[in-house]
Amino acid sequence: MSKKSVVCSANINTKTTNANANTGANTGLSATCFIGFDVAKSKLDWSFINAQGIEQDYGTLPNKVDDIRELLFTLTGLYDNETFNCSVEATSTYHFPLLEACRLLNNLPCLVYNPILTKQQINGSVRGKKTDRSDAFLVARVGWSGGGRLHVPEPYMITKYYARSCQKLSAIGGSFQRYKNHFTELLDGKLTPDTIKALDNIQRSIKEAKKQMCKELVESAKGETFTRLQTIPGIGEYVAGSIIGELQDVSRFPKSKHLVAYAGLDTKIRQSGNALNSTGKLTKRGSSYLRHSLFIAANVARQHDEQFRGMYDKKRAEGKTYKEATCAVSRKMLKVVRSVWLNEKDYELPEEHKK
Repeated sequence: MSKKSVVCSANINTKTTNANANTGANTGLSATCFIGFDVAKSKLDWSFINAQGIEQDYGTLPNKVDDIRELLFTLTGLYDNETFNCSVEATSTYHFPLLEACRLLNNLPCLVYNPILTKQQINGSVRGKKTDRSDAFLVARVGWSGGGRLHVPEPYMITKYYARSCQKLSAIGGSFQRYKNHFTELLDGKLTPDTIKALDNIQRSIKEAKKQMCKELVESAKGETFTRLQTIPGIGEYVAGSIIGELQDVSRFPKSKHLVAYAGLDTKIRQSGNALNSTGKLTKRGSSYLRHSLFIAANVARQHDEQFRGMYDKKRAEGKTYKEATCAVSRKMLKVVRSVWLNEKDYELPEEHKK
């Protein structure tokens, strides 16, 4: 720690009780100091603010569990009369070392939020200043103002990354197949047997890796919820595992609309003056992996289930395209998934759709 950290300890205790009303409003946390982290692959910048939202200290350190843990331990020692929380953007897997360091320090609370919130603050400023240090300060301020959600361990984290790996390997396999076809046509009759064999081996390896990943996915997701979700038309082992991995715990979504938004299947709303609201394209702000799995399931379900077929045909009759109608079925399927999961009952076709 720098000498500045020691100097700041004399100022940090000047917070007033009036800050209690402005801190952690939407998180259930009491008035507290926040440490904001701007995370990158190999390093992170941090900013420490008091309960009034005023920066007291800042710095840079390697993005490693031991280094982060040492920083947090030092800060909590210097300001032992304060309550601490961390705040960080959800940045791929780069924020995982911070979460692990917080866990090791007696589960120090850490708020995780969408990077869009930081971007909105930068775009809303006059000068649009953006540096690693200023980003860390903004991250701390977002947590201080009540943004983000308290991180809790994910019970199906392994399932999530197996499912995502299956999707990525599928995309890689398709891309490689197209490249192989193009390359073979380009050099028709000029490829050596060894080159052809090497290309075939690569393609075979991708398929085998995907097959193994899907097998591990099923094993990691097994349980009552996994079995029950497969009673919904269009949902097989892979899609059920993918849904469980992405949602983790469906009870954290109070309403179906929150779940739809999490999948990025909600539509943009536009209004100007006295003009009526109109819906535009999908926001696609949520999990692309979940959205992809639901689209696959919806496309199958609308061919084999009266409820989903009815919605698809209705949207097509309204002039919607195939993709738009299938997205509507995906939204409906997500609501069915939530109902089946929360009520712990197998899917049953509603009476009004039975012939």
